[in-house]
Amino acid sequence: MLERLSIRNLVLIETLDIDFSSGFSVITGETGAGKSILMGALDLLIGEKSDAGMVRTGTDEALVSATFSFDKTHPVVEILSSRGIVPEDGSIIINRTLKMNGRGSITVQSIPVTRSDLSIIGAALLDMHGQHEHQSLFSPDRQRKVLDSYGSLETDVKECADLYRALSDAKRELQDCNEEFHKAKREEDFLRFAHDEITRASIKKHEDEQLQETLSVLSNHETIFEQLEAAREHLGANDTYSIVHSLSNALSACRKALKLDPSLDVVCQRLESVWIEVKDIDETLRDTLESMTFSAAQLDEIQGRLAALQRLKKKYGPSLDHVIDYGEQAGQALMKVEQSTARISELEALVTSIEQKVLNQSAILTKKRNAIASQLGEKIVERLKNLGMPHVVFSIAVEPKELSQSGADHIEFRFSANIGVPLGNLRQIASGGELSRVMLAIKTVLAESDDVETMVFDEVDAGIGGSIAIAVGEQLRELSKTRQVIAITHLASIAAKAHNQFVVTKKTLGGSTYTAVEEVFGEHRIVELARMLSGDAHEDIALEHAKQLLKEHHVTQS
Repeated sequence: MLERLSIRNLVLIETLDIDFSSGFSVITGETGAGKSILMGALDLLIGEKSDAGMVRTGTDEALVSATFSFDKTHPVVEILSSRGIVPEDGSIIINRTLKMNGRGSITVQSIPVTRSDLSIIGAALLDMHGQHEHQSLFSPDRQRKVLDSYGSLETDVKECADLYRALSDAKRELQDCNEEFHKAKREEDFLRFAHDEITRASIKKHEDEQLQETLSVLSNHETIFEQLEAAREHLGANDTYSIVHSLSNALSACRKALKLDPSLDVVCQRLESVWIEVKDIDETLRDTLESMTFSAAQLDEIQGRLAALQRLKKKYGPSLDHVIDYGEQAGQALMKVEQSTARISELEALVTSIEQKVLNQSAILTKKRNAIASQLGEKIVERLKNLGMPHVVFSIAVEPKELSQSGADHIEFRFSANIGVPLGNLRQIASGGELSRVMLAIKTVLAESDDVETMVFDEVDAGIGGSIAIAVGEQLRELSKTRQVIAITHLASIAAKAHNQFVVTKKTLGGSTYTAVEEVFGEHRIVELARMLSGDAHEDIALEHAKQLLKEHHVTQS
């Protein structure tokens, strides 16, 4: 139940605190006084979008706060618990701030939540019914949701929706797989040729660079041989007094001196190191010269291999690495073609299986909808007759349509308010006043099967008057026996039925406009009802009529 609503700096409201009680409460006031601001504040508390223009001129921030109470078995407790929110003594406080810069914040029990979270929490606490909902009732989807809500089919619909999404995903994957398969199939011959050609080439990484080095050596064989021979000659390899021989003699002499002067040890070591290194260089040059051979056949073979690698690089990539990668990719693509055939078969079987499950689930939904459609129709007719439609005919048609997330049923509310008028859909048949009563009848019936304790009606009296308005008031009061009902109305005959009445007024002080709300009792309530009856709050006839209305409806005056 909504216990308290607090507003700060919202549009024309500077400061406002309203304490609501159980039962039936009405909000009244002259047109333009600011009743819609209250509805806007409640919309914000159930997660509707905010607008920086809602912040009162001259201020930086607006605040809307509400206290809701509920028992521990209420479904909202689980919703709150899943978000780490713990009610205090069976109640919570929701705060929502709006800033001029477009930013704002939302907290529940001082814990920050998203607007999406607030929508879920708000929907469990508050049922808002405004004029826009009249138009939404024309929608077949909205009519389906009404029927499903009455029959508590939400779980069945969710199961159908989950299966339908799984079917859509499987079909999408099957389509993608088929497209990839046909694309690969079109390229299969070329891919197979490329893969075979690259595979046969047995390419090694950096092979072309290594072959270029070998080719360079073979092409310059004679020059290299001559230069290495010259190097050996400079070392005196063929001379008795070669550098190696001389270094050997020098080392021998130094060792003899070392025996007499130990300080020459370092010099001997250095000389020995030089002798060993020069001797090794000479032997390496000798071995290299002895092993060097020239083969014209090898040169031709290398040149042929390089030419083949160059052709592959031209066809499949600027470098040998690209050629190798292309060969691997071609192999993977060919493997995918083979695998796709099996995967397509699997997906086709999966689609068939899920499709059957969706059809079975939608058939269950159709059966249940048909069973509850007549029940809901009868209950709505009963309420509409109480609302001044003695000859009303109302039925709910459940007809086949293309399979979708919500099943395979087209739901249509069919209505006739008068004898001799054939059934037709609401958009074609119902007037504004009739549509208001249809919506009220639906809301009343649905209230019997849901857990939302607070119902708010904005201009529930649209298009009605006289005895019908009295019937609407009685319906709202009857509904308030099990729900907290809050209604904005312009009709005294409805307002007089309420347990509590709040009056919205607009005043101008110091060049600024303010909206205020005050609960009225006794004579003040009679004056407000008189204003609603005749436009003149102090007209004797209107005042007497107002007293009579309150007396007839057994409303306490003090």
